[in-house]
Amino acid sequence: MTKVRSWGLVAWGALAALIVTVMVARPDLLAESLTEDLPFYTSLWGPMLVAGLTAWALVRWFGQRDALDARVAAALEGHPLRRELGYLLIFLCGFVLSMMVLSWVSALYTAETDMDLRMSVSLVCRLLFLFTLPMLVMDRSGVTVDGTGTAMPSLALGVREPWRWLGLVPVGVAVGLVGNRLAPVYGLPPVSLAVVGFLLAFVLVCVCEEIFYRGMLQTRLEFLLGRWAGIVVAATVFALTYAIVQPYDAVARIRGYDFVHDLWLSLLSYAAGGLLFGYLWTCFRNIWVIVLLRLSLFVLVMPPGLGPFIH
Repeated sequence: MTKVRSWGLVAWGALAALIVTVMVARPDLLAESLTEDLPFYTSLWGPMLVAGLTAWALVRWFGQRDALDARVAAALEGHPLRRELGYLLIFLCGFVLSMMVLSWVSALYTAETDMDLRMSVSLVCRLLFLFTLPMLVMDRSGVTVDGTGTAMPSLALGVREPWRWLGLVPVGVAVGLVGNRLAPVYGLPPVSLAVVGFLLAFVLVCVCEEIFYRGMLQTRLEFLLGRWAGIVVAATVFALTYAIVQPYDAVARIRGYDFVHDLWLSLLSYAAGGLLFGYLWTCFRNIWVIVLLRLSLFVLVMPPGLGPFIH
């Protein structure tokens, strides 16, 4: 227990150190966050905290998290978790490199503003490196959709216990609080075929990412390092990945000027969101409530690059 708590403290300390390092390298970023019109980045912290506390209270009063954790442990029993974690990191590097290469190649033959092509690149890279290859390489690690090999897929995707859908309550809390701040600023996108298409594509993005970051990566980190260390490390990796790929990604919300700037904005937004996504995963082990939360936030703040295509 002491070792697990120590890893949790190390994870929180590493995240704090990363934030402080960015602030020391670029002291202007803190002032910019507090003074400029950046409602998307600064409006997440309070709602995420309130939603997390709501989830904690619901699980404490109505949940059966110990029994749920036992089912996850049984599903992963006997698996080489460290080796599988290494595979996941290799796939993540492949995702980043493929985004860079395909974006560079596509830019040679078409305009950089071709949103359909950029969205296609985003989808293909995620489907290949964050879903298909992990499913093939770790076929019996709880990531197959049909449920063969372990009980993990049906646990995460085929949610039958009513109490595990209580995760919709903190989702509603987070969306309501964020929407109250952001909807007057950004407005809601008009209903159109283009919007519906982008939303369906983003659902696919979310499913691939949440199965990878939460269902696969975080779950293994939890078993190796402890619950909170797994949450923090997965959220940090999630934010770092978005900071790196944002120049090439059609679904990234951040639009900075350089890597340090992008990293700062990613820590403010994706890391904060990732902490809530990870906590909801440990509470309910329900991928769908996290996908719904991410989709709702996406609707509230469409990536700026999609503007010309939804009006």
